[in-house]
Amino acid sequence: MALALVVTGAAWVGRVAEGRRALAGCDEAFARGDGVEAIVLARAAAEARCPGCASPELGHARLYAIAKDAERRGDYATAVAAWRAVRAATLATSVLDAAPARRERAEAEIARIEHRIDAAAAAAGGAPSPAASEENLRAALAAPATPSGTVFLLVTVGAALFALGAARFVRARGLRPTELAAALAGAALAVVAVLFF
Repeated sequence: MALALVVTGAAWVGRVAEGRRALAGCDEAFARGDGVEAIVLARAAAEARCPGCASPELGHARLYAIAKDAERRGDYATAVAAWRAVRAATLATSVLDAAPARRERAEAEIARIEHRIDAAAAAAGGAPSPAASEENLRAALAAPATPSGTVFLLVTVGAALFALGAARFVRARGLRPTELAAALAGAALAVVAVLFF
């Protein structure tokens, strides 16, 4: 128990320090005008989740500020990159994606700005892309990022079948084709589910 507490405490302290370093680096990069590095470090801070950590909220706030500042200056590529970092951080830190508010906001902003980029390209003489309408972009971003419950069920059933078949095959005194078949079928089912994953 004491070892578990020490390991958990060390991990928590490390995560807090990681978030603080990322925020400090983000501020330095933003001050010198390096938008890409500022986005990368703000995303790292946003992903540094732990109980009582302030870095995730501050990291998201930095990403919002970078996106708004870039859009105000007409730097739409940087604005989209910042909103994509918000979306990626949200997806990376959610156990089962249920489209939290941050992700929904980021997807709406990405669709709006990318549609604006496409419209500006069309106004400059390029061909507009029907796929780049704001509605189509939102629909593409809103697609579920995590597999369905069926995939998780297949992985679980396949792993259980494999474990049971393998254990019975190992404990059998002779070669039992049924146990070997069960283990192989379970392994195959788990592999198929992982491929779908």
